[in-house]
Amino acid sequence: MRRQLTSPLQLFALATAGIILLPLGYVTSQALSADPAVWSRLWATRIPELLFNTVSLAASVAIITLFLGVSTAWLVTRVEFPGRRLWEGALVLPLAMPTYVLAYVYSYILGFGGPVEHVWQLLAGPQARIFSPHSYWGATLVMALDTFPFVYLLSRSALLSMNVSFEEVARASGVSRLSTLWRVTLPLMRPSIAAGIALVILYVVSDFGAVSLLRYQTLTYAVFQQMTGRSDNTAASILSLLLVGLALIFLITERWFRQKSRFYQTTGRYRAPQRQRYGWLGTAAVTGYLGLIVGAAFALPAALLIQWSLSPEAQATLDSRFFGFVWNSGVLAASAATGGVLIGLPLAYLASRRPTFLNLSCLQAAYAGYVLPGPVAA
Repeated sequence: MRRQLTSPLQLFALATAGIILLPLGYVTSQALSADPAVWSRLWATRIPELLFNTVSLAASVAIITLFLGVSTAWLVTRVEFPGRRLWEGALVLPLAMPTYVLAYVYSYILGFGGPVEHVWQLLAGPQARIFSPHSYWGATLVMALDTFPFVYLLSRSALLSMNVSFEEVARASGVSRLSTLWRVTLPLMRPSIAAGIALVILYVVSDFGAVSLLRYQTLTYAVFQQMTGRSDNTAASILSLLLVGLALIFLITERWFRQKSRFYQTTGRYRAPQRQRYGWLGTAAVTGYLGLIVGAAFALPAALLIQWSLSPEAQATLDSRFFGFVWNSGVLAASAATGGVLIGLPLAYLASRRPTFLNLSCLQAAYAGYVLPGPVAA
């Protein structure tokens, strides 16, 4: 009976994986059939720089999101302070801010003639210049602020489901609170942290909106340039194949890391974490830290967008086309979310209930959506 029930699901999973992998197969065939001279030209001119920029950007964003995601998750799950539940939800809001919108806002805030540079020149002189957002550090800042909720959500889930008996044993043995965090809590969180970092890295290497707006040369930006500016689909396919290979390396590394970091509960008694209370100074520090992160990642950009939208020029665009754009965006988002759930549930069910090589491979194929840039898949 089980075989009859799961066989249609397996056929559905295979069909889904095949459809998802179609763009990847096309890109691979185009790249491998390209003239060797095109490969040589790209290797001699662009590929080394693009690989270095992409890997360095992904690495820096991963490090920053690791710190922001784990620290915020620990604060909202292990510390009791006023407004804690509000902050739990507010820390997810940056996911609602597209990276290119955040890049546009910070191009204004930190760019030439912007408010930050104006204040800086008042303090340091009229010729003083602050760092340009159209740079490696500008792209890192934007991508880290936008993607740290991936790590936060998975870290928070891990902390909420963790049995604090392990930490209590360490504390009873004389281990300090900081050492307990480093030697007990974080190792138990490694699988969840690794999954969050993998999502961040895949998002960074496949995003082209922020890097194109900030004019930071990555593999995805180069693919976009080849397809739109030069109409060179062959070169775009070669760069896309390199992007796929880079993403596969990240995925294999993440999978190996998670397999090496499996931990099991050894007691039948589960105890939920107890939140500690700080004094007024500690509470103010926690609230200020969370407020700084949410403010930089969502509140400040949202406030500027609202201010700009209230200008007469923006109000003049509120015609039927604008509301059509809003309607289309809502319908597309709802359809994509519904389709994602309907497609993802069978894949996840088969991978968890019948973790065969075929079922796990179908689940891994779903990552292809993160690997290929949107213009290439389209």
